[in-house]
Amino acid sequence: MQPSQPRSRSTRTLLPLAAALALSLSACGGGGGGTATVNPTAANTTLKGAVIDAPIANAVVTFTTVAPMGQSGSVVVGTATADASGNYTVQATLPNTSAPLFANATSPDGKVVLTAYLGTSSAVLAAGSLSAANLPNLVISQVTTAALAVYTAAGGSYANLTPTLYAALLSQHHDDILALSAAIKAVADGYCARPAHYNDTEDMAHGIAKQGLSSSTSSTLNSASTTLGSSCDGNLKALMQYIASDERWAPELDLGDVLEQGAPAVAPGTYSLQGVLAQSGMSALPMLPTPPASSASAASVPPAASTLPPGILNRVVTVDASGNLSSADDSVTGVIVGNLMTLTVKDGQSNTYVLAGKAGLLPSGLVLGGATPASTPSTPANSASSTAGGTAAATGYGLRMGGRAQSGGVLTRFDAVLVPQYSQPAWTQIGQSGTSHDDGINCGSSSGMFGVRLMGTGATVGGLVLGACVMPQTAGLNLSPAMPNGSGHAYGDDDFRPGSSVSFTGLSLNNTSSTPYILSAPTVTITTSNPSGKTSTLNGQMFYVLGAKDMIFSTAAPTSNGLFVMNENPLDTLQENHANQDH
Repeated sequence: MQPSQPRSRSTRTLLPLAAALALSLSACGGGGGGTATVNPTAANTTLKGAVIDAPIANAVVTFTTVAPMGQSGSVVVGTATADASGNYTVQATLPNTSAPLFANATSPDGKVVLTAYLGTSSAVLAAGSLSAANLPNLVISQVTTAALAVYTAAGGSYANLTPTLYAALLSQHHDDILALSAAIKAVADGYCARPAHYNDTEDMAHGIAKQGLSSSTSSTLNSASTTLGSSCDGNLKALMQYIASDERWAPELDLGDVLEQGAPAVAPGTYSLQGVLAQSGMSALPMLPTPPASSASAASVPPAASTLPPGILNRVVTVDASGNLSSADDSVTGVIVGNLMTLTVKDGQSNTYVLAGKAGLLPSGLVLGGATPASTPSTPANSASSTAGGTAAATGYGLRMGGRAQSGGVLTRFDAVLVPQYSQPAWTQIGQSGTSHDDGINCGSSSGMFGVRLMGTGATVGGLVLGACVMPQTAGLNLSPAMPNGSGHAYGDDDFRPGSSVSFTGLSLNNTSSTPYILSAPTVTITTSNPSGKTSTLNGQMFYVLGAKDMIFSTAAPTSNGLFVMNENPLDTLQENHANQDH
């Protein structure tokens, strides 16, 4: 059996680093053929984590090398049983080799099976005792399971999986992984029924991914909807945003297997923290729904009592050599361990948020100036003006985070930057270097313009796909609809309603003098049309922060904050460090 091919909405080759890294294509589902060479010098290490979709009590946890449990060539190196809260501690005997290391979890009834990639065995061994604070994927979850299912559906071999390939997977297949994660969570938490022909959640995940990535007329979200039934569509919309806004899973969507050891990625200094807080409208539930008898009886994810519109955060913060972050008024505190950041943020409106996620380097040339003026305690009058620092390139960081409000527990997305005070973003430099992975979107031959695929999440825009052509401007970005040709999944459709179309009015996202790294468009109109010709419109605001993985779409009636998530493109590229891109 040949590995599945990418759907035609994408003109790029999936996993483009595969050839350089001698990625072998596997047969029938991506099981790694052969056995890794095991160094006889092995040693013990302690690994602590959790089995969490919701906490899975008494799950059996098994660590393997070469491939996940049950796949060809897998070697068991440690086992444990999770406690009543899903937490586990395992003593693993790891070989000192570059063989990939996997964590596997099975619920007591065998219906929920989750997997996670942890990096190379030798790297985990060298790090010694680890927890999810150092290695996010030690939380074995629907996100980690979805990522591996997408990897094999794209033709990847477990035995040849590397941290570099895994990072590329997270970046280039962000929307596929997020949609599949929602499907796994919907079944594992009992909102929607698992089809009887699948043995467990892992088996189902591989089936959905294979169908979604192999068809030119489907997507992973459309495949999930078809598999679970239309009554589950509302839950899939909500759960995608739930996952992207949760502090346990947001790091896994961006960081995954990265070992967070050693010095913080953010250099010591004083920074301007500029960001957007967007409540999802959902909160963690104290009880799980009863598993439905069929897909037609799916329970719904209940919304939170109220949802605030997006909030703009603008603070001066200091980062010390140990990675501790704070503001003078104590409204922001946190810590950075490698690229993994945790924050506690007070928004000035009686709300406190606990957040976690990735801090990555913004591409060189996008942050300019930043020398502090001697007597000007404010930012420049406009985005085009400069300061005493001139236009020299500076180092800035993008933050991609999720978390929850301490009061009410409403899940919240936080997109932000940490940049030198008084620096300015060079919006016109976006897309000037590097390769643009445009997902097959046709933007013509206009110089400097590139294509972006935006997939909606959340109750209001979930499943809507906007194919946009982006033209950088001095004060922000202009977005226009992509040319209507090629695959519908490239330029505009509704993944839940085959044959429908989605369009939007061209818009300008502009910054302000006080928050030059945050763009907003006050009026955005999205129009949907079903096969029978009936149309409907959504009117709202759009927000984007430099380096973010998504754009925030907020409507007043109904009050809702949605996310339009992206795959890798010039807007959302972050580096892990000065030497290596995130893929």
